[in-house]
Amino acid sequence: MNYKTILMASAAVMFATAASAKDITNPFYLPEQGKVLSDTSIEMSRTNLKHGIGNFNKSLYANEEITYGVTDNFSIFGSIGNEFDSTQFSSGDYNNDHNFDYMLGAKYNMQAGNWLAQVGASYYTFDPESWYGHRDNDDRWFKKLAAEVKLGYDLCNGWTPYTSFSASSVIDQANRPVNYSWFGGVHKKFDKASIDAGIRYDFNTDGDAEVIKNGFIENGSNTNMWYAQAEANYFIKENIALGLYGDYYLGGSYNDDVDYDYTAGLQAKVLF
Repeated sequence: MNYKTILMASAAVMFATAASAKDITNPFYLPEQGKVLSDTSIEMSRTNLKHGIGNFNKSLYANEEITYGVTDNFSIFGSIGNEFDSTQFSSGDYNNDHNFDYMLGAKYNMQAGNWLAQVGASYYTFDPESWYGHRDNDDRWFKKLAAEVKLGYDLCNGWTPYTSFSASSVIDQANRPVNYSWFGGVHKKFDKASIDAGIRYDFNTDGDAEVIKNGFIENGSNTNMWYAQAEANYFIKENIALGLYGDYYLGGSYNDDVDYDYTAGLQAKVLF
């Protein structure tokens, strides 16, 4: 084999490797069989109300999620999070700084040509007595089930427009309203970075809504909330991405009362 052939073969291998590289920040990404994806995040939320009320809610939340590829298209995941109680970063509503919550779930990917689809389900829980203390608290753990369907189209140039719809409901309680969330947006993968942006619509039609976000409670009427949502990631390596993400309240049921409401966070994704 001459030198020119070696160079051409090497270039072909490099191109094939780049072309088959996985985007671990893609909304449809699931780790391949036997692979593990770690997603570590920490976020701050703030809600300010009008009419001289001012700060209504603030929180600092950290989470670690591990996703394991059972097959190339099916993954299971689990996460543990913590709401901090420091008055500098939160509203001081909790009993201590160790307010853990937990989630278990599964996701399955499907593809037909350039069309992408994903279905998922999860179980979420935390202990109210640990978070708020024993006084005036139900001794049962808070439990919630959620399901999500996602649909997208791979334009084969790094762009993936997609939409998702999810529903969640508290279980093991007399009052079990269902909260819904719809998102429509686009994901773009660059050489060393990616962006994801769109509009999210959270709503409830049960007329007696549970907490929707950041302590909002609406009794006796339906709720609807519009958010702009986005994230940006930079690839340190093909299997390591650092990112920023957040959302901002645009309007809805609370438009006459909310001055501003947002979430801002940092995340790190690592594929093992």
